[in-house]
Amino acid sequence: MDRVERELSKMESMSPTSPQRSHIKNGTVVPGAGSTANLGARSERSGSAKRTPTKFAPGGIELIPQPSSMPVDPLNWSRAKKEWTFTSVIFGLALICPSKTMFVTVNAVIAVELNVTYPAAAALTGVPYIFGGVAALKCHVLSRFFGKRGLYLVSATTVLLAMVWNMHIIASYPAFMISRILQGLGWGTFEALVAGSISDMYFVHQRRTRMNIVNAVTILSTWGFPILGGYMSQNTQGFRNQVMVINIMQAFSIVFLIFITPETTFDRSSAPHTPPVSSHNVSSFRSYLSTLRITTPHSTKPFTLNAAVRPVRALVAPSAILTALLTAPMLGTAFGIANTVSLLFSAMPTFLFPSHMGFLFILPLLFSLIIYSITTYISYLRSKPPNHLSESRELSTSLFGMLLGVTGLLSFGLYTVGNLLPRTVNANQTFTLVVSGADLNLNATSALFGLLVAGALVLYYSGLSHLSSTSAPASPLATELENASKIWVEFLVGIWIIGVPMWVTGSDGMLVGLKATSIALAVVSLVVGSTVAAAMWAKGREINRVDERVLKIPVEEMGGNAGVPMQKRKMNQSFSEA
Repeated sequence: MDRVERELSKMESMSPTSPQRSHIKNGTVVPGAGSTANLGARSERSGSAKRTPTKFAPGGIELIPQPSSMPVDPLNWSRAKKEWTFTSVIFGLALICPSKTMFVTVNAVIAVELNVTYPAAAALTGVPYIFGGVAALKCHVLSRFFGKRGLYLVSATTVLLAMVWNMHIIASYPAFMISRILQGLGWGTFEALVAGSISDMYFVHQRRTRMNIVNAVTILSTWGFPILGGYMSQNTQGFRNQVMVINIMQAFSIVFLIFITPETTFDRSSAPHTPPVSSHNVSSFRSYLSTLRITTPHSTKPFTLNAAVRPVRALVAPSAILTALLTAPMLGTAFGIANTVSLLFSAMPTFLFPSHMGFLFILPLLFSLIIYSITTYISYLRSKPPNHLSESRELSTSLFGMLLGVTGLLSFGLYTVGNLLPRTVNANQTFTLVVSGADLNLNATSALFGLLVAGALVLYYSGLSHLSSTSAPASPLATELENASKIWVEFLVGIWIIGVPMWVTGSDGMLVGLKATSIALAVVSLVVGSTVAAAMWAKGREINRVDERVLKIPVEEMGGNAGVPMQKRKMNQSFSEA
């Protein structure tokens, strides 16, 4: 008997076997012997501290992030509730984005009506862009302590009130600028919240489809509205008609935000580990109303200086700055040329009305949606298991977008100048000045402009995808870097929108300025973009280590289950991507 007890004691004192890594078999994650679930099972048997077992979706996909045990956790909401919330937010986004391109077909009309220069009229879009970046930075700080629902309502209401005021401004440029700045503050805040709400409600393997929908809606509403806006600006009310139409729909959007969009922020660190006792006395209607409060018990966090300054620190992270330098010049050029269209074609010899200038945006819209869909689908096919979301692949897509955008920019500039620039014809020693603007092919012009816009958008979205590919799934590092990169892009695009009309209207004339500006911006985009892409390709790991040191993200926030940090998987073992 004593011998048996000694043998048992010896077995218990032996060190456990080394943990085995979870692996993939036939596209399904198979927990290893040392997985979190097994650790939790062993701890329960040994009587030590319990850990929550890892939860899996149908098909064996690990749920990242791991949901809490509470029904009010947005990850545990019913599918209908998630989709209604997502639809409400997308509808609000579709009404926010047109504010960015609302005046591209009527800038010349606004300049005459307000008695200002054309660059000053274009600044009514560029300056709000810059303030939108400031608002996005403020939003990222406030939302982590006070939730998102209140910010959604405040930003949407701000845009509505500013646009109502915008309709009644007749000849005051300062008042017009103030109203536009308020719109920029509103759209910057609203846009900055959307990706966070998707992350709150959906697991990592569900987010890709939703983010593709967000990007497609953003492209459609931003670059498609000038087609409708130019047509609506033809009568006596002018551009105020398109403002009025957006205001009417914006009022419905705010109603949806009030009654359909609950708070999605949820602090899982404050949630209990065991499911709460359900109360059958609370009606479903009262439970629904409780989710529509401005804040919920788990949507707010105590203020900490480290969390508050993290969005600011992210602005100086190398990856955020380099990604902005890679994408912003081309995207800013697309928006800058869009805000110069009215200058180029409203005067003689083309003398296009706003409705005809709106038609120039048909092919940019179609090209952008088609090329974005094709590149996204190819990326999806090439990232399915056993493949992975590769850094080099996203950079290759970025280079494709850059080359497409540069081709469109040079072709648009040279073709437009070649067809609008007057030339002298010598016939029998008689010199005749010929203006060939009447022969300008608007379809060709729209197609070349479309290549520029499509290339800029592919470059921008692939640059953001590159940031996701360098971090583990659901890592706050990628989120912080993406947010910071978007803020830098907002700043630079605003500067480009103001600058391009100024550079085009130089001392040598509009058409000469367009040619010089197109060549200069193409060279800048190509040189800066290729240099940055090469640096990110060659020194990606070193840059990531600097990012981590700059952001100072605690280890427990880098992922995991029940406080256990997620170990970074090898890229060829990844089964999902953000």
